[in-house]
Amino acid sequence: MTHLRMAVVGVGSLGQYHAQKLADFDDVELMAVIDPNESQGRSVAEQNGTQWVASPDDLDTELHGVVVATPTACHLETALRFLRLGVPTFVEKPLAANVPDATQLVDAAMQNDVILQVGHIERFNPAFSLATAHCGRPLYVRCQRVSPYTFRSTDIGVVHDLMIHDIDLALAITGELPASVDAFGAVGIGPHEDMAVARLKMPGGAVIDLTASRMSPSVERTLQIWGTNGCVHADLQSRVVRAWEPKGQFRATPQLVHAIAASTPDPRTLKDRVFGEWIQASERQASSEDAMSLELRDFVGAIRMQSKPKVSGTEGLNAMMVAESVLESLDVWSYQTGQKKGHQLKIAA
Repeated sequence: MTHLRMAVVGVGSLGQYHAQKLADFDDVELMAVIDPNESQGRSVAEQNGTQWVASPDDLDTELHGVVVATPTACHLETALRFLRLGVPTFVEKPLAANVPDATQLVDAAMQNDVILQVGHIERFNPAFSLATAHCGRPLYVRCQRVSPYTFRSTDIGVVHDLMIHDIDLALAITGELPASVDAFGAVGIGPHEDMAVARLKMPGGAVIDLTASRMSPSVERTLQIWGTNGCVHADLQSRVVRAWEPKGQFRATPQLVHAIAASTPDPRTLKDRVFGEWIQASERQASSEDAMSLELRDFVGAIRMQSKPKVSGTEGLNAMMVAESVLESLDVWSYQTGQKKGHQLKIAA
């Protein structure tokens, strides 16, 4: 196939960018954008040289692939339709509104032997790739993802909106599902949780701390990994990756520091020798490549090669399962009522 015939379903805040990226691919023909909102749909279609249709029923051509970027509540119905037709399907994160729906999508992809990819875009962030190449075996991971309230994805709480990005990264880093989950959250604007913190303890011993908030006055997306090679800190926005690791004899003989301190009249004078002489620090700027283009290129490549995408439906389902565990263990404080709700509360009153 020379050109892949593709369409985007849902061209709101994210879908319009998917349409733009696909329209720019030399080997893709964007056949249509599909959205019940005629004004938005026609506008995005005109910008990208394609047609607008209100429903998949109005599409009069066969597709090689489809991107589903509808509201989360519509993911099951929309994606299931295409999977059952054997059309490779890319679904924006989260995969579905709940674990049973996500499981149904994964099962449908397996039964119809069709590609299902999930839009966990941070997997394609070059800073993430650079950071994980440095860390060795992960021992402790800390993720911070906070921003002001955007009035986007108001149909879901911050766990499914923001934290699920870092849940997916943690699962990719460790290759495990957590053995235990503890969490706390708060409702600021509501009705869903707007802030959440969670600790995941992995079977292999790694500990994961996650913070997500859409009540922050500033934006931060950072990842810190303590591993067997040292410490790595990645700013996922600026894509600056910093690493620290012990040098020379201090890697093989960490107790050497005690001998040096004991033989130094004033050990406080040693502090200026730590970084540079005993601990090697490095800073690298990761590539500026567009992460959405990279993930869509991965989807196109998977269709052409009939191969597994980097973020499969199963991995999207795993992230959903952990997000569900976070929500089930979430104690939610409501600033609106001044009360703390008990476990298993997903929406505060």
